[in-house]
Amino acid sequence: MLEKIRRHWQALTITILLLLVLSPSPIAQPLLHPLQTAQANLKAGNLEIAIEQLEYAMKFEKALAGLHLKVAELALDIDDLGTASAHLDALEAHNLQSQEAYCLRQRVNIRAGETAGLDNAWQGLIIDCPESISDIEHLALERLASNDLDEALTIFEVLAKTTSLNPETEEAYAYAKAALAPVDSLPLLHALAKRADRTPPLAIDLILAIESSDDEPTPTYTLAQVGQIFARHGRWKLAMFSLERLLEINPDIHEARAYLGLSKDQIGQNGLDDLLAATDALPDQSLPHVFLALHWLNVGEEEQARDALTIAAQLDPLNPAIAAQLGEVYIGLGDLVAASAAYRQAADLDPKNPAFWLLLARFSNQYDVDIQTLALPAARNAVALSTRETAPLVELAYTHFLLGNHILAERLLWRAITLDPSNAQTQYYLGLLFDAQGNRNGAWAAMQLASSLNTPGPYQVLAKRWLELAVR
Repeated sequence: MLEKIRRHWQALTITILLLLVLSPSPIAQPLLHPLQTAQANLKAGNLEIAIEQLEYAMKFEKALAGLHLKVAELALDIDDLGTASAHLDALEAHNLQSQEAYCLRQRVNIRAGETAGLDNAWQGLIIDCPESISDIEHLALERLASNDLDEALTIFEVLAKTTSLNPETEEAYAYAKAALAPVDSLPLLHALAKRADRTPPLAIDLILAIESSDDEPTPTYTLAQVGQIFARHGRWKLAMFSLERLLEINPDIHEARAYLGLSKDQIGQNGLDDLLAATDALPDQSLPHVFLALHWLNVGEEEQARDALTIAAQLDPLNPAIAAQLGEVYIGLGDLVAASAAYRQAADLDPKNPAFWLLLARFSNQYDVDIQTLALPAARNAVALSTRETAPLVELAYTHFLLGNHILAERLLWRAITLDPSNAQTQYYLGLLFDAQGNRNGAWAAMQLASSLNTPGPYQVLAKRWLELAVR
């Protein structure tokens, strides 16, 4: 932006000097003053005011009609597409068309989404108007975000053939290609994997899945693998694209329909029809019922979520994740006894997994359910199974805090801070501990740190709330 401002500033300086030197008569102050004001505001980065002053000056002097192009550029820099278009129209009215004006018009049209005449002309536009490349890249990303993957891929492919892509566009192109044409995307994914700065884990996982599917006779298996990988990485929209393409080829792969319903739910669409179809087609499999339960949870229907998870648990009684999810549902229903039993069952089904012990400890602490006999041993187990992780240490510290063991709680919190000094939860609990011990200054410092850490989260909110109440 600063470089653009400098170019406009230099152009306006030349305009003023030419007016001073070539004008056959004294220049009217109403003309020169707004030009000088525009120049000063360009230098200061106040583009809106500069545009207003230049427009004012052009009313006094027809010879300044050439400035319509500069004003259009300035307007485009601040995304004022209406003003940019109006000044380009003025150039045409004065018969001052140029290649620069043509390119600027195309950039305005692209940003406005008016691309009807460009669908088959992207390559020529990139060559003739290289300054439009960033706008075309942004348009491709917008098409991708609006679920128009085929159109996005068309633009990505032209860009890749014509120019070097920036890292963001290169990555988006590779993943979009993988979603619809996994095998064809391998060269793009390998290029991402060879990056000197950072190899995206998603690219590696996609490469492994696609290359391991080479022997499959149909593309559906590869698309299924790719869709699941996108889902595992939280790239739900790309997962949806892959699964929709798979189901176009073979609509009878009902597991894919279940994943499709889940993916739609995750991006704000309604996946209920797909989930119901999957549960009807696969009544003896737990997966569709689990995903259906997640849908009901998302829309606040805890009872229907409980019913779906109960069926899933009957179909897969040894699955600890289903038991833990049932615990969350029972909390929503206000049945803490059933929730406690569900979390206990999850930990018992997979006693070597610290995550389920941690869930049990958090439930016990949060809802004050048998902290001494439930949270304390659960938190100890979680720490023993993951000695280098912060979360179990913090939960064990909080458990001791709730039980009044302040010395041990503080010792554990400092161990957690050593592992992760920027953990807002740790700092929040330390603030609570200091406050309980009467150390108001220490509590204030810990809460300020918790509230100022970069990653937003519930403990930042809680810390800010504590600080607000503390000053009242």
